[in-house]
Amino acid sequence: MRTFWTHLVLVALLTVGFATAEVQSARIPTTHGTSFAGTEVTLPDDFKGKVGVLVLGFSKSSGDVCKGWGQRLAESYRNSHEVMYYQVPVLESVPKLIRGMVLKSMKSGVPETEQAHFMPTFTDEAEWKKIVLYANADDAYVLVVDGTGVVRWQTSGKVTESGFGALRDHVEALRTKSGAPPPK
Repeated sequence: MRTFWTHLVLVALLTVGFATAEVQSARIPTTHGTSFAGTEVTLPDDFKGKVGVLVLGFSKSSGDVCKGWGQRLAESYRNSHEVMYYQVPVLESVPKLIRGMVLKSMKSGVPETEQAHFMPTFTDEAEWKKIVLYANADDAYVLVVDGTGVVRWQTSGKVTESGFGALRDHVEALRTKSGAPPPK
């Protein structure tokens, strides 16, 4: 009987280990889009030599939660040359007939200074949900991504001091590893 429990615990530990490794090695899908400022964006290519941060939302309700993360990112990284960030509303499930209206409404709520950091996408919703470990439509999903598009850290929910501190720690560790100079 003891052998049975030992094997069960071993299997459980190995399963958790593989799940963690899978999350750490997840690569974001190649995504083409246009920011609200009109600039063409190709992820993960645009992260090459930089650290990327993505804040993904999957519903209208998640918009305010994502906005909180976006504001904190803007305060810390708006002028950074080593860290790129985007708020990415995933709109594939929005009916094509009303997408234009939805985009116009969203853009009107984004300050002009942040429009270059706001890139809606209409593809790969299922893949994004898998990568972010999607659980709640109303959450923000935050990814720290290396220059090759591999997810190195993630969280979800509202921005908190401890959550944003953890994000900054991971961004700094990746920035230092890539050899980028410290922010001024």
